[in-house]
Amino acid sequence: MADIPFSFFVSLIREISTHTRPRRTGSRRDKQHHPALDVLKNWIAHLRSEFSPLPQETTARVFRLLFPEEDTRRKYDMQETRLAAALADCFSVQQLCDWGTDSSSICLGDHVLKVLGLSSDSIGPLSISQVDCLLEELASHSGYSHSSVRQKHPPGTRRPRSAIIRSLYRSLPPFDAAVLTQIILKDLRPLLYPLSEIHFTAALRSFTSEAVTQLTKEDAMRVWDPSRRMLDSYRIRSGLDDASFVFDSGIDATPQIGTPVDIPKSQKGQGCLHALAMLQTSRAVWAETKYDGERTQIHVEILPDGSSNITIFSKSKRDSTMDRHGIHGLIRRALGLSERPELRRVKANVILDAEMVAWHDGAIDEFWRIRSLVEHTAVGVRHKKAPDPVDNYSQISLMTDVSGDRHLGLVFFDILFLDSASLLSTSYSSRRVILESVITPIPGHAILAERQPIALNSIGRMSSLQHVFADCISRPEEGLVLKAGEAGYNDKRSPWVKLKKDYIPGYGDCVDLVILGVAWEKDRARELRVAPNTYTTFYIGGLHNADQLQRDPSARPHFRIYFTAAYGLSREQLEEANFLIQNSDTVQYKASNPSGLPYTCQILPGLVPPSQLLREPLLAELYGAGFTKSARSRHYELRFPRITKIFRTCDRSWRDAVNLQALHKIARESVGKDSSTKQVEEWGNKLWGKSVSSPGADSKRKALVDEWEEKLITADRKYARRRDMILSQPQPLGSRTNLEEPASPLALDAPSAVIRPQDSACEFLPGSLVFVATRNPILRAQCKSKVPPERLVDSLESLFTGCGWASGQTSNPHVQRGVIVLDSAEEPFHRKRVLNTINDRQWLGRELSGRKAIQVLERHT
Repeated sequence: MADIPFSFFVSLIREISTHTRPRRTGSRRDKQHHPALDVLKNWIAHLRSEFSPLPQETTARVFRLLFPEEDTRRKYDMQETRLAAALADCFSVQQLCDWGTDSSSICLGDHVLKVLGLSSDSIGPLSISQVDCLLEELASHSGYSHSSVRQKHPPGTRRPRSAIIRSLYRSLPPFDAAVLTQIILKDLRPLLYPLSEIHFTAALRSFTSEAVTQLTKEDAMRVWDPSRRMLDSYRIRSGLDDASFVFDSGIDATPQIGTPVDIPKSQKGQGCLHALAMLQTSRAVWAETKYDGERTQIHVEILPDGSSNITIFSKSKRDSTMDRHGIHGLIRRALGLSERPELRRVKANVILDAEMVAWHDGAIDEFWRIRSLVEHTAVGVRHKKAPDPVDNYSQISLMTDVSGDRHLGLVFFDILFLDSASLLSTSYSSRRVILESVITPIPGHAILAERQPIALNSIGRMSSLQHVFADCISRPEEGLVLKAGEAGYNDKRSPWVKLKKDYIPGYGDCVDLVILGVAWEKDRARELRVAPNTYTTFYIGGLHNADQLQRDPSARPHFRIYFTAAYGLSREQLEEANFLIQNSDTVQYKASNPSGLPYTCQILPGLVPPSQLLREPLLAELYGAGFTKSARSRHYELRFPRITKIFRTCDRSWRDAVNLQALHKIARESVGKDSSTKQVEEWGNKLWGKSVSSPGADSKRKALVDEWEEKLITADRKYARRRDMILSQPQPLGSRTNLEEPASPLALDAPSAVIRPQDSACEFLPGSLVFVATRNPILRAQCKSKVPPERLVDSLESLFTGCGWASGQTSNPHVQRGVIVLDSAEEPFHRKRVLNTINDRQWLGRELSGRKAIQVLERHT
């Protein structure tokens, strides 16, 4: 059994980089053409023929090296600057520290290759297993590595980092050293898929972000194990090491306490119509409230002595058990683990899904509050001392993250494993019943996620979801997650669909702010596939001394630069922004305010500074998913900010932007918080026993719900129109009508034409099936006196059945059409609900043949 040289692994990286060529914009994409995957297939075949039988743990080692970003167990605490300094010391070459100043190097690994010399075909002496063991030793120095990694090399026995670096690098050929560098930095993309264009115009306009088909871990698993057992096991035990072990050992994978289960990837719903379309085959859907918290997968094991072990994984699958020590007691209380063993609902073990939230004054608090609550309750490297509560900052909402009654809480929403039995294939509806039997809600600390049923075969499903979503936005909550009642966990056929207002084009929180600086940022640049001479990231700020400028227009503006935005612009817009800025007057950033700027600025401590400051700030339109606050910042910023437009100064000046004081008011209203003075007033009312509720609060919220319902209806109409789902113009059947058999599968708009009162309805009645939908009792009596009883039905469902609009039902051969009667002055909400119900049924029954048309008749009383 021969050791596999590390240089043999490096040959895979070299071959992929050689054979992968980016497609130009406009060129036809061949879905079968996947050069990186073809290279991997050949490499695996060569590996198994040359080194069979493979050494133990080869599968895990290859996947850890090929996908270092997925290696969550090992952290190195070494980014480019620190690693470059360590390599300069290792090779005694100071030039290795100059990576940041070399604009032609796309990554530190590329810079190492240039400095150490051209790549050679020589084989280094280290094997894959030796490199893997040395990386394990290097990772033991990080407090963020998994405890199992740190325990292999206890503090008293660890070699210094510098000694481990020398053992890793000193004997490696240049390209091997470049690859190892990027493995430590956990990003092989720059070497696997090198850039073909350096200039920003060519890179942004001639190529797209999908110009190269990149290799995924799922692709690699399918090739490594064509039986798909490895891939299937990864969805159950979501770790490269565990999936590799399952493949090598041949065992069947089941959930395991202490190993994360793969989290379902939610689809993004761009409105209610789009969201429900992704679940159209489901019999029933639940709209579950999405709470603004941190995703938490909780593993609990009951030990023989009755005590319990808790393991907590974050969304990134990192073991965050000690970081989230503050919720351990709450988990045990919610599960009833303090009760006598015979009364416990969990006998052996359980895996739960929950959101960790901040709780204050009986309600879930803003998302950014979680950060400090975790830091002050954590055990280990993330623990920070609570700040001095004395703070003279005037904005009461931002004084401190910690107070006596502010604490961490949990919102439970799923159960995956109970008493050694997997629930992954159990339906969502059944899992929820089990969850409710296991969790005991603790008011103000632990609750179950709220949910509403959206039955797809019921009347008015679309308007029902629109109302639930509008109510969710008005509270305000983060959004909804739609889940099919019959679907298992991580069911690809019925995915979870996330609905948030910022997913709907134009419906996020939108503000005009100021761009003051720019920079190339490596992660965004590698997504865009652009070189370091391209500005990818914009530094956003707000005017701090607006009152002073109003009093004294000659004063210098003072800005606070406190967050960045790197998304939103199309590639063409980003190229235009780069052209504009690179052809304007900029100043290289220095820690002290550079001279010559017509303004002063202050950058938020901890924010990586820009490479350039703009002499003339630019106005930008941004939108996001509500507002949040960064650590050490006293100002609200957009959450997940996206730039929609950058204005030239000749079109709009930066002076049109909102200042920080105005932004604070906008943000407070968006997050559902009253003003600071309102809080003080309510505190005083509580003190003196007065009512603290506002008489107009309910009506204000109802108005907001109605406003958002209208917005959601409009958004769905626009979505349908963009996809040619709009109802085509009907041909009249003796009168004008709005619900002729549609040419397209969807119809959501309110009627463009109806049967008016002056139109004769006599010719409509023969052969018609009639449902009197009006709420006007006089009109109902008139209609029922004129329409023969055999032509009347008592519900919309009966009308749909008679006209052949119900699944499994053929239309009545004696029925020529359906007629729905409304009052011309019908209550708008009722009228809209009826029409939406009809249009919804058109979508559900779009493939039914022999349907009869249904028209709306509007009459005066």
